[in-house]
Amino acid sequence: MFATSQVMFLRIAAIYGDVFAERVMGNLINFKNFCTGCEPVCSECRKGYGSYVGDIVGIHQVEPPSPTMIEEAEEYFKDMNFNECDLLLVVAIHHDLLASIDYIIERTGAKAILAPIEDPTWIPPGLREQVKETLDKIGIEYAFPKPFCTLEPGEGKLIDEFMETYKVGKPIHYVDMKGTDIAEIGPLRSAPCGCTWYVSQKIRGKSIADTDVLFDEIAKAHHSYPCTASMAKDREVGDALLHVAGYNARYAVCEATGIEDCRSAPEKEKGH
Repeated sequence: MFATSQVMFLRIAAIYGDVFAERVMGNLINFKNFCTGCEPVCSECRKGYGSYVGDIVGIHQVEPPSPTMIEEAEEYFKDMNFNECDLLLVVAIHHDLLASIDYIIERTGAKAILAPIEDPTWIPPGLREQVKETLDKIGIEYAFPKPFCTLEPGEGKLIDEFMETYKVGKPIHYVDMKGTDIAEIGPLRSAPCGCTWYVSQKIRGKSIADTDVLFDEIAKAHHSYPCTASMAKDREVGDALLHVAGYNARYAVCEATGIEDCRSAPEKEKGH
């Protein structure tokens, strides 16, 4: 379970064109009623997580991806009051703005960029490689997790510290079993949007004896949160990013409870 003390202090800023970023920030801020997994009575499972509102130094909403061109990105940003930060979360911003990532870094002083992809249209592969090349040249850490809940350690020192400090990334659960029943469960590391907290509340007390029933409960909870990843098939991944996030939610429970057959592939689920 979580200790209330932080591992370290990071200055986090976000620049975004999709409300998904607000959900990630909400998870870090941990404001009252952020999660409604225990309705109508809250069990206060998130109390031990604390709040990292003091680490967030800037939130900037900008244009989302669209066919309309932004010819002068620097002019677009000119009147924005950017605070210095260590890690910049970049979510679904206009492609022309993302292509000017070096200017954004110059304004923010960011040392690491996290640019999650919850929808294939947010960052096309060609643009991602262009941005990576720019970041490599100026020595900036980066990660482009697709979707955000696939983020694992190894992307860079600051990004690893971000994951460790705020306990976000690819989900991991702790669990206490009573026979085949899940007596207690909760996230050691949550999906950045906070979905893992919700899923754990919905499967507490459930049995692992019938995995079909358990997996159905996990899937329903994941959809009900709801997960906002795209249902469009991603060509690189070969599946919808919503499905990838759903598999991650299931894997976390399987790993924690010792279920060996987690049925990870859609073809296996369909019996193909």
